[in-house]
Amino acid sequence: MKVIVPFAAGGGTDLVSRLFAQKLSDRLGKPFFVENMAGGTGGSIGSRELARSTPNGYTIGSGTSSGIVAAAIDPGPYNPLRDLEPISRYGATTIVLVVSPSMPVRTFAEFVAYAKTKPGLTYASSGIGSANHLTGVMLAKQAGLELTHVPYKGEGAAITDVLSGTVDMIFVSLPLGRVHMESAALRPLAITSAQRFPMFPDLPTFVELGFADLIVEAWYGLYVPKGTPDAIRDKLVAEISAIRRDEAVLKQLIEQFTFDARGQDDPEKFRAYMEAELARFRAAALAAGLAKS
Repeated sequence: MKVIVPFAAGGGTDLVSRLFAQKLSDRLGKPFFVENMAGGTGGSIGSRELARSTPNGYTIGSGTSSGIVAAAIDPGPYNPLRDLEPISRYGATTIVLVVSPSMPVRTFAEFVAYAKTKPGLTYASSGIGSANHLTGVMLAKQAGLELTHVPYKGEGAAITDVLSGTVDMIFVSLPLGRVHMESAALRPLAITSAQRFPMFPDLPTFVELGFADLIVEAWYGLYVPKGTPDAIRDKLVAEISAIRRDEAVLKQLIEQFTFDARGQDDPEKFRAYMEAELARFRAAALAAGLAKS
């Protein structure tokens, strides 16, 4: 059986997908082979290949929040809600607001007060229309701040300039930001998950801080081609749910990949979650002048 991962080997989506594929193999006694098909906005090349596959359960695939972000900006080329059948999330990592230690703030409240006296504070991102760009748009709008976006070609280059103090801050993916937070090279102020992240229990969420709609998670999930029989769909839901209840798997995902797999989903819950995500990012893309009709 084939699992299409629409991103390059070695990245977060690939590593988490391979772990779930191995667990599915173990549980079902059938080999699940991962095939990487990188390319296209939001992983659209591999996702389109999955959409064209015969809906018999022999080809399944992973997808991520980046597909929803891309669809929020331009709904034409690829939309996972339209083109695929969602099965269940694997879980999610998240984004954290970190600032250069040279900034004289230690809490989010201090940051807001400081930002209002220093309009135009800079924040880095991995590119125009990326999740960390749109997170900055959301915060600026909801907090009444004037922030200046500085796009880079990738998150690694972006965080380098925050570390040097060239840029004031970044909404960084937690797996990348983790090492710099733990070494105190960057100062975390708030996290965009719906609940506090288990690895950083003392870090407040934006929800706690009064921004109920500022939730941005880098989630991964399982999809099948449209028309896949309900019996196959239901079996996959049951198996993914069982894997997500395995305490050893939860521990491995947190410690190795900074990925929180707690909770349960079914296709209806996953679809509703994705629709809410699409609406949230669509509003941010419109505010940033990026969205296409």
